[in-house]
Amino acid sequence: MQNEDLYHVLDLIYNRFDAFQVLWSIYTTVVIGLIAAMISFPKHVSSSLARVIVIIGFAVFAYANYGALHDVNEERRILYKEADAIATELQQKTGEKRNLYALVQIDQGQKGQKLEKVQRKNKLLLFHTVLDGLMILLIWFVPKTLVALRPFKSISETRIYIKGSKLPDPKISWNQLSKIWILEEEVNVNINSKQASKVVGVKIPKGFKFDLSTIPRFLWGLVAPFELSIIAPLVHDFLYVNKGKLKINNQKMLSLANDSEEGEIIHISRHEADSIFLEHMKLEGVGFLKRWIAYFGVRLIGGIFWKES
Repeated sequence: MQNEDLYHVLDLIYNRFDAFQVLWSIYTTVVIGLIAAMISFPKHVSSSLARVIVIIGFAVFAYANYGALHDVNEERRILYKEADAIATELQQKTGEKRNLYALVQIDQGQKGQKLEKVQRKNKLLLFHTVLDGLMILLIWFVPKTLVALRPFKSISETRIYIKGSKLPDPKISWNQLSKIWILEEEVNVNINSKQASKVVGVKIPKGFKFDLSTIPRFLWGLVAPFELSIIAPLVHDFLYVNKGKLKINNQKMLSLANDSEEGEIIHISRHEADSIFLEHMKLEGVGFLKRWIAYFGVRLIGGIFWKES
């Protein structure tokens, strides 16, 4: 009867071993699948929120996988001890010289196969943690790096034509990684400046970055950023970034205060910058209601961004 007990326990041990291997196979498949997805579609997980969601999902899976591996491994340990006790008792009663390892070898038909590793100190937690940590780092950095290396741009150096606009047509691009618009060539726009007491030009340099119009997502039903034209928010952002501090030269052109050209420093107030924004929206054909909603919006909360500039 003890022989049958021993072989039954050994069979359970190897069933648990198979389960252990299957769990590792599942883990490996998920890891390879995530890496393949990140490489194939980096711009879909380039945002911080998307990567955080993926990391949380992977962490939950990894925790569950480790728990299952740990439970199966513990069962193997307990079964091994039980098999060892039965084999020892069997040898004492029958005088058989075969030990546990010989029985395992006969049962599996694999020469030299042993279960000694099961008795060793469990390093499963450390090994699993290291793999999980490496995978989380990959999820966080790989998509962002790939997008930075490859030209993932929804709009690349495209000139935007606004029907009915009385202002210049800017040449801009959209950077998918930083979620920002970039001016691809210098733009000169006329503004009616009370500070300068006349109509003057504003020279916005190539490479200037702006976010179109900073409108919360939940308000897009009333007015969306892309409905307020291009030049209006471009000039508005330029004035806000510089807090209205600009240099006016002999050609009556406003430029950056640190521009190498000679000129006088003037300060355009936030109220005037917002008024210019309203005027430019009208010149670009933005509807009456939308431009006034946008204007009152910047008057209400624009001070926060003016101070942060």
